[in-house]
Amino acid sequence: MKIVFSMFLSMFVIDGVFGVDGVKTVIEGDSLTLQTDFIEMQKDGLTEWKVNNTNIATINKGTGKVEYSDDKLMMMFSGRLNLDQTGFLTIWNIRIKHSGEYKVESISSVGTKSKTFKVIVKESPLKSVEDKDEIKVLSATKGNSETLHTETELQKHDLILWRFGAEGSLIAKGDTEDNHMSYYDDDDGRFRGRLELDSETGSLTITDLETEHTGEFRLKIISDRRILFKRFTVTVSEPGLSPGAVAGICVAILLVAAAAVAAGVVIYYRSNHYKVKRLISKFSEQLKQMTKLSKQLEQMSKY
Repeated sequence: MKIVFSMFLSMFVIDGVFGVDGVKTVIEGDSLTLQTDFIEMQKDGLTEWKVNNTNIATINKGTGKVEYSDDKLMMMFSGRLNLDQTGFLTIWNIRIKHSGEYKVESISSVGTKSKTFKVIVKESPLKSVEDKDEIKVLSATKGNSETLHTETELQKHDLILWRFGAEGSLIAKGDTEDNHMSYYDDDDGRFRGRLELDSETGSLTITDLETEHTGEFRLKIISDRRILFKRFTVTVSEPGLSPGAVAGICVAILLVAAAAVAAGVVIYYRSNHYKVKRLISKFSEQLKQMTKLSKQLEQMSKY
Protein backbone atom coordinates (compact mmCIF):
# COMPACT_ATOMS: atom_id res chain seq x y z
CA MET A 1 0.00 0.00 0.00
CA LYS A 2 2.88 2.37 0.87
CA ILE A 3 4.55 1.64 -2.47
CA VAL A 4 1.35 2.43 -4.39
CA PHE A 5 0.91 5.69 -2.46
CA SER A 6 4.53 6.71 -3.14
CA MET A 7 4.10 6.11 -6.87
CA PHE A 8 0.83 8.08 -6.84
CA LEU A 9 2.51 10.98 -5.01
CA SER A 10 5.47 11.00 -7.42
CA MET A 11 3.12 11.21 -10.42
CA PHE A 12 1.40 14.25 -8.90
CA VAL A 13 4.69 16.01 -8.20
CA ILE A 14 6.00 15.39 -11.70
CA ASP A 15 2.76 16.64 -13.26
CA GLY A 16 2.97 19.88 -11.30
CA VAL A 17 -0.02 19.24 -9.01
CA PHE A 18 2.10 20.21 -6.02
CA GLY A 19 3.45 23.33 -7.74
CA VAL A 20 6.77 22.00 -9.07
CA ASP A 21 7.14 21.45 -12.82
CA GLY A 22 10.75 20.30 -12.84
CA VAL A 23 13.67 19.44 -10.55
CA LYS A 24 17.20 20.56 -11.45
CA THR A 25 20.13 19.00 -9.59
CA VAL A 26 23.61 20.47 -10.10
CA ILE A 27 27.04 20.45 -8.42
CA GLU A 28 28.46 23.60 -6.83
CA GLY A 29 30.54 25.50 -9.39
CA ASP A 30 28.37 24.43 -12.33
CA SER A 31 26.25 26.79 -14.42
CA LEU A 32 22.50 26.31 -14.70
CA THR A 33 20.03 27.65 -17.27
CA LEU A 34 16.31 27.55 -16.47
CA GLN A 35 14.19 27.70 -19.59
CA THR A 36 10.60 27.18 -20.68
CA ASP A 37 8.86 26.75 -24.02
CA PHE A 38 6.26 29.47 -23.63
CA ILE A 39 8.42 32.53 -22.92
CA GLU A 40 10.53 32.33 -26.07
CA MET A 41 7.33 32.54 -28.20
CA GLN A 42 6.03 35.53 -26.26
CA LYS A 43 6.31 38.85 -28.19
CA ASP A 44 5.00 41.34 -25.62
CA GLY A 45 4.28 41.76 -21.93
CA LEU A 46 6.50 40.98 -18.93
CA THR A 47 8.40 37.91 -17.84
CA GLU A 48 9.31 37.80 -14.15
CA TRP A 49 11.59 35.39 -12.28
CA LYS A 50 11.33 34.77 -8.53
CA VAL A 51 13.29 32.64 -6.09
CA ASN A 52 11.47 31.55 -2.94
CA ASN A 53 8.72 34.09 -3.78
CA THR A 54 11.12 37.05 -4.05
CA ASN A 55 11.57 38.84 -7.39
CA ILE A 56 15.10 38.65 -8.81
CA ALA A 57 14.78 39.62 -12.50
CA THR A 58 12.23 40.98 -15.01
CA ILE A 59 12.28 41.45 -18.77
CA ASN A 60 9.92 43.63 -20.80
CA LYS A 61 9.39 41.62 -23.98
CA GLY A 62 8.20 44.68 -25.87
CA THR A 63 11.28 46.83 -25.20
CA GLY A 64 13.78 44.11 -24.38
CA LYS A 65 14.75 45.89 -21.15
CA VAL A 66 16.06 43.66 -18.35
CA GLU A 67 15.97 44.72 -14.72
CA TYR A 68 17.47 42.93 -11.71
CA SER A 69 16.07 43.35 -8.23
CA ASP A 70 18.02 45.40 -5.69
CA ASP A 71 16.62 43.30 -2.88
CA LYS A 72 19.09 42.06 -0.26
CA LEU A 73 18.48 38.56 -1.58
CA MET A 74 20.32 39.57 -4.76
CA MET A 75 23.53 39.97 -2.79
CA MET A 76 23.88 36.22 -2.67
CA PHE A 77 23.87 36.10 -6.48
CA SER A 78 26.38 38.96 -6.80
CA GLY A 79 26.62 39.27 -10.59
CA ARG A 80 25.96 35.59 -11.33
CA LEU A 81 22.54 36.06 -12.96
CA ASN A 82 21.81 36.59 -16.63
CA LEU A 83 18.29 36.97 -18.04
CA ASP A 84 18.49 36.90 -21.84
CA GLN A 85 16.01 38.18 -24.43
CA THR A 86 14.26 34.81 -24.63
CA GLY A 87 13.49 34.99 -20.92
CA PHE A 88 15.85 32.14 -20.02
CA LEU A 89 17.59 32.59 -16.65
CA THR A 90 21.23 31.51 -16.24
CA ILE A 91 23.11 31.24 -12.94
CA TRP A 92 26.87 31.01 -13.32
CA ASN A 93 29.23 29.35 -10.83
CA ILE A 94 26.35 28.25 -8.63
CA ARG A 95 26.62 27.57 -4.88
CA ILE A 96 24.64 25.52 -2.34
CA LYS A 97 22.99 28.69 -0.99
CA HIS A 98 21.34 29.14 -4.42
CA SER A 99 19.18 26.06 -3.86
CA GLY A 100 15.46 26.82 -3.73
CA GLU A 101 12.25 27.24 -5.69
CA TYR A 102 12.49 29.31 -8.88
CA LYS A 103 9.29 30.48 -10.51
CA VAL A 104 8.86 32.23 -13.86
CA GLU A 105 5.61 34.04 -14.70
CA SER A 106 4.77 35.44 -18.11
CA ILE A 107 2.02 38.04 -18.54
CA SER A 108 1.22 38.95 -22.14
CA SER A 109 -1.59 39.45 -24.65
CA VAL A 110 -1.96 35.69 -24.95
CA GLY A 111 -2.59 35.31 -21.23
CA THR A 112 -0.66 34.40 -18.11
CA LYS A 113 1.57 31.36 -17.86
CA SER A 114 3.95 30.16 -15.18
CA LYS A 115 6.39 27.41 -14.40
CA THR A 116 8.23 26.41 -11.22
CA PHE A 117 11.59 24.67 -10.83
CA LYS A 118 13.07 23.17 -7.72
CA VAL A 119 16.86 23.70 -7.82
CA ILE A 120 19.10 21.47 -5.70
CA VAL A 121 22.81 22.35 -5.50
CA LYS A 122 25.04 19.62 -4.09
CA GLU A 123 28.58 19.80 -2.73
CA SER A 124 31.51 18.81 -4.92
CA PRO A 125 31.91 15.01 -4.91
CA LEU A 126 34.59 13.59 -2.64
CA LYS A 127 35.95 11.64 -5.61
CA SER A 128 36.22 12.87 -9.20
CA VAL A 129 38.76 12.53 -12.02
CA GLU A 130 39.19 15.13 -14.78
CA ASP A 131 42.28 14.84 -17.00
CA LYS A 132 42.21 18.10 -18.96
CA ASP A 133 45.72 19.51 -18.69
CA GLU A 134 49.40 18.63 -19.02
CA ILE A 135 51.21 17.20 -16.01
CA LYS A 136 53.93 19.14 -14.20
CA VAL A 137 56.49 16.78 -12.62
CA LEU A 138 57.96 17.69 -9.21
CA SER A 139 60.47 15.95 -6.92
CA ALA A 140 60.57 16.42 -3.15
CA THR A 141 62.37 15.01 -0.12
CA LYS A 142 60.73 13.33 2.83
CA GLY A 143 60.28 15.72 5.75
CA ASN A 144 60.35 18.85 3.59
CA SER A 145 57.49 21.00 2.28
CA GLU A 146 56.34 21.38 -1.33
CA THR A 147 54.09 24.05 -2.84
CA LEU A 148 51.97 23.36 -5.90
CA HIS A 149 51.62 26.74 -7.59
CA THR A 150 48.45 27.74 -9.44
CA GLU A 151 50.28 30.59 -11.25
CA THR A 152 47.15 32.74 -11.09
CA GLU A 153 45.41 35.24 -8.83
CA LEU A 154 42.04 34.33 -7.40
CA GLN A 155 38.91 36.32 -8.29
CA LYS A 156 35.88 37.28 -6.22
CA HIS A 157 33.74 34.16 -6.75
CA ASP A 158 36.39 31.47 -7.32
CA LEU A 159 35.82 27.91 -6.13
CA ILE A 160 39.14 26.05 -5.65
CA LEU A 161 39.20 22.24 -5.63
CA TRP A 162 42.35 20.17 -4.99
CA ARG A 163 42.20 16.40 -5.52
CA PHE A 164 44.70 13.57 -5.04
CA GLY A 165 45.25 10.08 -6.40
CA ALA A 166 43.83 7.91 -9.15
CA GLU A 167 40.28 8.27 -7.80
CA GLY A 168 40.51 12.06 -7.50
CA SER A 169 39.84 12.26 -3.75
CA LEU A 170 38.99 15.78 -2.58
CA ILE A 171 41.66 16.98 -0.12
CA ALA A 172 41.17 20.78 -0.05
CA LYS A 173 38.48 23.29 -1.05
CA GLY A 174 38.42 27.06 -0.97
CA ASP A 175 35.68 29.59 -1.71
CA THR A 176 36.80 33.20 -2.13
CA GLU A 177 33.24 34.48 -1.83
CA ASP A 178 33.07 33.74 1.90
CA ASN A 179 36.84 33.37 2.39
CA HIS A 180 36.36 29.81 3.61
CA MET A 181 38.91 26.98 3.39
CA SER A 182 38.12 23.30 4.02
CA TYR A 183 40.49 20.34 4.29
CA TYR A 184 39.69 16.65 3.93
CA ASP A 185 41.67 13.76 5.42
CA ASP A 186 41.20 11.40 2.48
CA ASP A 187 40.26 7.81 3.29
CA ASP A 188 43.45 7.09 5.25
CA GLY A 189 44.10 10.50 6.80
CA ARG A 190 47.52 10.84 5.16
CA PHE A 191 47.15 14.63 4.71
CA ARG A 192 45.77 15.39 8.17
CA GLY A 193 47.28 18.66 9.44
CA ARG A 194 49.66 18.91 6.48
CA LEU A 195 47.77 21.09 3.96
CA GLU A 196 47.76 24.88 3.57
CA LEU A 197 45.79 26.82 0.92
CA ASP A 198 47.01 30.26 -0.14
CA SER A 199 44.04 32.64 0.09
CA GLU A 200 45.34 34.85 -2.74
CA THR A 201 46.48 32.29 -5.32
CA GLY A 202 44.89 28.99 -4.29
CA SER A 203 48.34 27.34 -4.30
CA LEU A 204 48.56 24.23 -2.12
CA THR A 205 51.44 23.56 0.28
CA ILE A 206 52.04 20.08 1.70
CA THR A 207 54.17 20.15 4.85
CA ASP A 208 56.22 17.38 6.49
CA LEU A 209 56.11 15.22 3.37
CA GLU A 210 56.06 11.42 3.54
CA THR A 211 56.67 8.92 0.74
CA GLU A 212 52.94 8.08 0.85
CA HIS A 213 52.29 11.57 -0.52
CA THR A 214 53.79 10.52 -3.84
CA GLY A 215 51.13 10.72 -6.54
CA GLU A 216 49.06 12.96 -8.78
CA PHE A 217 47.45 16.19 -7.58
CA ARG A 218 44.64 17.80 -9.61
CA LEU A 219 43.54 21.43 -9.40
CA LYS A 220 40.26 22.90 -10.62
CA ILE A 221 39.43 26.59 -10.19
CA ILE A 222 35.88 27.58 -11.19
CA SER A 223 35.27 31.28 -11.85
CA ASP A 224 32.21 33.11 -13.16
CA ARG A 225 33.42 32.94 -16.76
CA ARG A 226 36.27 30.39 -16.85
CA ILE A 227 37.52 27.07 -15.48
CA LEU A 228 41.23 26.44 -14.83
CA PHE A 229 42.71 22.92 -14.72
CA LYS A 230 46.21 21.88 -13.60
CA ARG A 231 47.87 18.56 -12.78
CA PHE A 232 51.01 17.80 -10.80
CA THR A 233 52.91 14.55 -10.26
CA VAL A 234 54.91 14.67 -7.03
CA THR A 235 57.59 12.10 -6.15
CA VAL A 236 58.71 12.07 -2.51
CA SER A 237 62.09 10.38 -1.87
CA GLU A 238 63.94 9.37 1.27
CA PRO A 239 66.67 11.85 2.28
CA GLY A 240 70.23 10.86 1.27
CA LEU A 241 72.93 11.33 -1.36
CA SER A 242 71.69 11.95 -4.87
CA PRO A 243 73.19 9.96 -7.81
CA GLY A 244 75.08 13.12 -8.81
CA ALA A 245 76.71 13.37 -5.41
CA VAL A 246 77.67 9.68 -5.53
CA ALA A 247 79.26 10.20 -8.97
CA GLY A 248 81.28 13.13 -7.63
CA ILE A 249 82.58 11.07 -4.72
CA CYS A 250 83.63 8.27 -7.08
CA VAL A 251 85.56 10.71 -9.26
CA ALA A 252 87.40 12.01 -6.19
CA ILE A 253 88.25 8.46 -5.16
CA LEU A 254 89.62 7.79 -8.63
CA LEU A 255 91.93 10.78 -8.41
CA VAL A 256 93.24 9.76 -4.98
CA ALA A 257 93.74 6.18 -6.13
CA ALA A 258 95.58 7.32 -9.25
CA ALA A 259 97.96 9.49 -7.21
CA ALA A 260 98.66 6.67 -4.76
CA VAL A 261 99.32 4.11 -7.48
CA ALA A 262 101.55 6.55 -9.36
CA ALA A 263 103.67 7.06 -6.26
CA GLY A 264 103.88 3.31 -5.81
CA VAL A 265 104.99 2.90 -9.39
CA VAL A 266 107.89 5.30 -8.88
CA ILE A 267 109.04 3.48 -5.74
CA TYR A 268 108.59 0.10 -7.34
CA TYR A 269 110.44 1.21 -10.46
CA ARG A 270 113.46 2.12 -8.41
CA SER A 271 113.51 -1.27 -6.70
CA ASN A 272 112.60 -3.47 -9.64
CA HIS A 273 112.33 -1.70 -12.96
CA TYR A 274 111.82 -4.99 -14.90
CA LYS A 275 108.23 -5.37 -13.59
CA VAL A 276 107.18 -1.74 -14.12
CA LYS A 277 105.56 -2.30 -17.51
CA ARG A 278 103.42 -5.11 -16.19
CA LEU A 279 102.23 -3.03 -13.22
CA ILE A 280 101.43 -0.02 -15.39
CA SER A 281 99.37 -2.19 -17.74
CA LYS A 282 97.39 -3.63 -14.84
CA PHE A 283 96.79 -0.17 -13.37
CA SER A 284 95.60 1.20 -16.71
CA GLU A 285 93.00 -1.55 -17.03
CA GLN A 286 91.62 -0.87 -13.52
CA LEU A 287 91.53 2.85 -14.21
CA LYS A 288 89.44 2.26 -17.35
CA GLN A 289 86.92 0.20 -15.37
CA MET A 290 86.63 2.85 -12.67
CA THR A 291 86.22 5.59 -15.28
CA LYS A 292 83.42 3.60 -16.93
CA LEU A 293 81.67 3.23 -13.55
CA SER A 294 81.97 6.96 -12.94
CA LYS A 295 80.37 7.76 -16.32
CA GLN A 296 77.46 5.41 -15.54
CA LEU A 297 76.84 7.16 -12.22
CA GLU A 298 76.99 10.57 -13.89
CA GLN A 299 74.42 9.37 -16.42
CA MET A 300 72.14 8.22 -13.56
CA SER A 301 72.31 11.65 -11.98
CA LYS A 302 70.56 13.15 -15.03
CA TYR A 303 67.31 11.26 -14.28
